[in-house]
Amino acid sequence: MGWFIGGGPMMIPLLICSVISLAVIIDRSLSLGRKRIIRPDLVRLIHDVKDVNDVPRAFARCQRIRGPFANIIKHVLINLHLSWEEKLHEIQIAGREEAKTLERNLILLEIVAAISPLFGLLGTVIGLDSIFETIAVTGLGEPRAFSHGIAQALRTTIMGLGIAIPSMVAFGFFDRRVDNFVHEMERLSTVLVNKLYASKARQEKGHFEGIP
Repeated sequence: MGWFIGGGPMMIPLLICSVISLAVIIDRSLSLGRKRIIRPDLVRLIHDVKDVNDVPRAFARCQRIRGPFANIIKHVLINLHLSWEEKLHEIQIAGREEAKTLERNLILLEIVAAISPLFGLLGTVIGLDSIFETIAVTGLGEPRAFSHGIAQALRTTIMGLGIAIPSMVAFGFFDRRVDNFVHEMERLSTVLVNKLYASKARQEKGHFEGIP
């Protein structure tokens, strides 16, 4: 506690930054678990769908499941009158929308990583100003008189970097994790699209062949 108080007034905003960073890291760690996003039951659903006749049943199951993967699959199961290319484009748009949801609050980590070193630098400048003010009054003969300013300058720098580095690492990790999840959801959804459109093509071919 004494170490923290010795850092001066800039330690308060740095403490707030550390709390925000920790809260976001915990929240995203819990929310971005693989089984929570790429749900095994939805993966099985994709494999279980054989043709367009299975669409109503699959859509009903997706309606009961909340989450980004279910939302993307529902985009696959509707508007089957669209062309294959249009459907793939629709999936990509849905994936970008779901990515925004998965990236919720990550911007806070990026902000904390950017401003924490600046708060630390400001604390360092304030500490140095205190040192020079003390020197102007007492001279260099009393080192203890300006040791407080030196401690303040160092501690805010340490605190700022100690918050910024893990925040930036966490931001990069979660951002990459979201990208991987979105790409995998789009890949699995594309598998479903290919199955449905192949089934649709077979049905249309059989219909035309059945016309005398």
